Amino acid sequence: MWKLVIEDDEGKRTSVPLTRDDYTIGRKEGNTIRLTERNVSRDHAKIHKANGAPIMSPDSPFLLEDMNSYNGVYVNGLRVAQPQKLQHGDLIQIGDYRIVLQDEQLTDAESTAGVTTQDMKSTVPTGVVNRSSMLLERPNRFVMLAGPTPGAEYPLQERTTIGRAEDCTISVNHNSVSRLHCEIHVLGDPRYEIVDKGSSNGVRVNGSDLRRSIIEPGDIVELGDVRFRFVGAGQIFLPGVGDSQQLEAIPDRPPTSIRSTAKPSSTSLLPFVIVGAVIAIGVVGVFAWMQKNNQTTGPTPSATVTSDDPEQVALAAAKQLCDEGKCDLAHDKLMLSIDAKSSLRQGTDFQNIETRWADSVLGRAEKESDPKKKRALLHSVADADSVPQSRRSIATSKLAELDAVINVPPTASTAPTATHTATAPPPTVTNTGTATSTATAPTTTTTHRPTGGANVFNQASQLSMSGDNAGARALLEPRVFGSGKATPEEVRLLKGICRAQHDKNCTTAIEQKYP
Repeated sequence: MWKLVIEDDEGKRTSVPLTRDDYTIGRKEGNTIRLTERNVSRDHAKIHKANGAPIMSPDSPFLLEDMNSYNGVYVNGLRVAQPQKLQHGDLIQIGDYRIVLQDEQLTDAESTAGVTTQDMKSTVPTGVVNRSSMLLERPNRFVMLAGPTPGAEYPLQERTTIGRAEDCTISVNHNSVSRLHCEIHVLGDPRYEIVDKGSSNGVRVNGSDLRRSIIEPGDIVELGDVRFRFVGAGQIFLPGVGDSQQLEAIPDRPPTSIRSTAKPSSTSLLPFVIVGAVIAIGVVGVFAWMQKNNQTTGPTPSATVTSDDPEQVALAAAKQLCDEGKCDLAHDKLMLSIDAKSSLRQGTDFQNIETRWADSVLGRAEKESDPKKKRALLHSVADADSVPQSRRSIATSKLAELDAVINVPPTASTAPTATHTATAPPPTVTNTGTATSTATAPTTTTTHRPTGGANVFNQASQLSMSGDNAGARALLEPRVFGSGKATPEEVRLLKGICRAQHDKNCTTAIEQKYP
């Protein structure tokens, strides 16, 4: 029976018998074989039986196909470009997982042959037995990424010396490497210590200049211009997968200029001094311009993205879009690609993109004359949990202000007035028949002005727009929850503030009282 033996990066193994005609492999739930590491695509690969191939055939009946995965599929160290037939002992690499295809009958035969004889050719076809074992049994080693022989592998010994001298354990013929550049000795598998032996250009481990450092598999070690990757025992080096460095052949550094023994005259130095000063000024100007440009536009994704994490890639692409003035597309990409619980949402780049998008939407809303379109723009910001609180508060206040303009409550100047006129009693006649003068009482006018109403709403609206949502709530809550005489505008304003503050209890109470 055929089976897959799957080993993760911690060495844990799982055996999967191949009893079906096809198997899907990926990170997404629902795949036949689900691999959960981030460097595995949602739909990564497919293993299926070739058309017409009998399942009990002595030759493998299975084909391996890459489903357009991000990091690719490798068989025995080579990337799969088209459907490839698998053989017993083939080593498949998907992300951090190593998968070996085995025929149990051949595996048993190999075990028996290993006990009885050293010559396995009599039992098992040549090249089949050791196809995966030779790959998995590789020792701890350095792989040259950039240097005279990129791709060359150098096994590490108990004590390894690296330098330009021919008697070094690893001899590197490059003039940026000293004759005895560094020494590496084992501390305990797979940890080693690297020591700078007084080199001219130093030792860098993962970009940091160090005189002495502990190194482990996956570390990048630079000696001058030459760059190595530490590959652990049993691991397969795949250039470009999980590693931003590409194999690169680099020439020697140009030789330094030879100093002349003749002393130049003072007149011959003057043109060089002038030219040097002009060049220096130009270099300073270019450097200042580049610093300013980097602050405003930031580096391109190709220069900053060193991770195979799809969310990191999406964030870098969104940053590039927003830098190009396409913050709407950047916002949409973030919402589709980055999980709501991802820690990236708390990062500076994510928050900066969302703030710039919110500012652009608020700016368009300010210029929009159509109330419906303006309301939709403001709601898109007010309802976005990814946007900083300050921008959501502005959008909420603008919505309340828009409601106030559409539904203007009566003000004191337009309130009806009640006028009471008091008139003196009719004139009386004295006993002499002379009528006394009549006196008319002055007319008094009393104006009844509304209490609260528009004044409370306007004050609360101003407080909310200035960022004082707590003060606005202190004015609105007694009217909304206490007297029950709150205006619709006041109810909407308080509800918007509660939503902006993520106060679900407040929002629920308002909806229950004002359905």
